[in-house]
Amino acid sequence: MNIAIFGAGSTGCYLAGELLMAKQNVSLICRERIKHSIIDNQGITLTSYQGLHQKVMPTALITEIEANTPTFDLIFVTLKCHQLSNITEQLLQLTHKQSTIVLMQNGLGSFDEITQALSKYPEQSRFVIQGITPFNVLQKELATFHKGTEGEFIFANTPHTQTVHQAMISNGLSCTLVDDMAPIIYGKLLLNLNNALNAITDVPIKQQLSQAPTRKLLSLAMKEWLNVCKKAHLPLAQFTKVKPQWLPLILSLPDFLFTLLARQMLDIDPEARSSMWEDIQANRKTEIEYLNQAVVKLGQQHQVATPVNAAIVTAVSKLEQGQKVDIHTLL
Repeated sequence: MNIAIFGAGSTGCYLAGELLMAKQNVSLICRERIKHSIIDNQGITLTSYQGLHQKVMPTALITEIEANTPTFDLIFVTLKCHQLSNITEQLLQLTHKQSTIVLMQNGLGSFDEITQALSKYPEQSRFVIQGITPFNVLQKELATFHKGTEGEFIFANTPHTQTVHQAMISNGLSCTLVDDMAPIIYGKLLLNLNNALNAITDVPIKQQLSQAPTRKLLSLAMKEWLNVCKKAHLPLAQFTKVKPQWLPLILSLPDFLFTLLARQMLDIDPEARSSMWEDIQANRKTEIEYLNQAVVKLGQQHQVATPVNAAIVTAVSKLEQGQKVDIHTLL
């Protein structure tokens, strides 16, 4: 099977690395910077909080999609949500009618946007599904990509992803296949509401969650999303060792109790930071529109108040414009 990672950044390179470890034929469609970094360092290095340290080299590194660029049987799109609107023609060029396209974006809205764009070309229809990365990946120097929290890749269950699943299992790795991605997407959004707060506080996630004021904000933001889900009858998958409905309560506990319970909930590397923090540091547009802003929009549709998420959206907009934000002003 010929596999491509389209938009290989932090999570894309980590996914490519695991697929290569599973002895798959994997090409990266990436920026020049990523390509040169991988070449200069003789491959992609994967590390993790669990002690993984593995170097692999992609089959090909592609920076320009040209007439002679090959097509792929399976293509994982790991671009940011707001980058999908301009890649429809490229996806059609990179795939054939039996290809599967896996959209690996967090949040709500981008999947509908790209599927609607592709539907304008019915004669070139492709099979489009969703996937998710439920763990944190931090891009480091020397083409190193570090997995900082627990979890494994989740994909919709199809013949192509079944092949990937079997290859990963055969090589001591794992991924999860599901028949219904909706609860996965809604449940992951609950955790992704912290992405913005991590960007605002500008400290590692573990340090951020040790601070009661930030936990309080996250708790309130999560409560709003849980209220929207309840009103809209949206199912949430469970990603931690406790049910989603319990997370706001646990986050509201005093520091010593939270620290005790957090060890049982989710393993977090001291270095782990959110992808939105990386975007702010690199002066890139964030995915806030598809995360906290999506909560606000759905709240408006279902008459559920979401003032905390609205305030977080405003704060991130200020960060994108280069302004400073004091987390305490959001309380």
